[in-house]
Amino acid sequence: MTPHTEEILERCTGYVLGNLSDTELGALEAHLKEGCPACEAEIHRLGRGAWAFAAATPRLLEPSPMRTRILEGVLRESREREVKKGQREGRRAPIPFPRRRSTPVFGWLAFLAAVVFAVSCVIEWRAASRMQRELSAAGEEVTRLNGEIQSERQWTAIATAPQTRVIQLAPTPAGWAQFGATPPHVRVTYDSATRQAIISASGLAAPPGKDYQLWAITNTGPVGLGLLHADRDGRATIRLPNAGDPFTLSAFAISLENEGGAPTPTAPAGPVVMAGKSGT
Repeated sequence: MTPHTEEILERCTGYVLGNLSDTELGALEAHLKEGCPACEAEIHRLGRGAWAFAAATPRLLEPSPMRTRILEGVLRESREREVKKGQREGRRAPIPFPRRRSTPVFGWLAFLAAVVFAVSCVIEWRAASRMQRELSAAGEEVTRLNGEIQSERQWTAIATAPQTRVIQLAPTPAGWAQFGATPPHVRVTYDSATRQAIISASGLAAPPGKDYQLWAITNTGPVGLGLLHADRDGRATIRLPNAGDPFTLSAFAISLENEGGAPTPTAPAGPVVMAGKSGT
């Protein structure tokens, strides 16, 4: 029997890789034919390792079909070599190489489909939630606008109501001293049925540090109705939900007060500069 040496053991690697010369291949096969458990075990181990390494190599630039053909060629050549060896020895079957499991394509496709479906559901839910919020906000805006329209209709109806009175305020002696030859124009449109009133003024710009204040003159005395804040051009429009009881209301008046108005709501502290009777 040929002695087992390190050189013969190294030829086992070349045998698996298929790079032995004819002389080296013949010497190794003759040694194996005589029966060498160590070399046979080494060839068996290297054969499995070579296939596992080839199967685990990442796909870089080579196309997938080419890689498959190369692996199949290596496997086929190794099997043919083992068959020939077994036929020569008459006692050993070819080295079985493990088959690489195929990628579960349909499983991945089902998983991806589930992910896409879940993402689509989330997107649809968010879109529906956003649309619901927008519809809710739009409904609230419509309700608000309808309320404003209804309110405007009610205030507009004051001008044509049968019980409406239009009171034109005129300057008092103190007012003439205050305004000079160009007094402001102030008109009170008062609906005795609803007690609502609209005050329209022009040229009513208060001096610095002063405010004009509106009063309802009743049988029991003056009642403050609020300040008349005009714009830069001296225009002001005030809507009063309740200007006073028509049975006790006798006139409207405007006083010139320090900024912020009179300290008490029942009596003007400054001079009354305009006034007008409400009529009967």
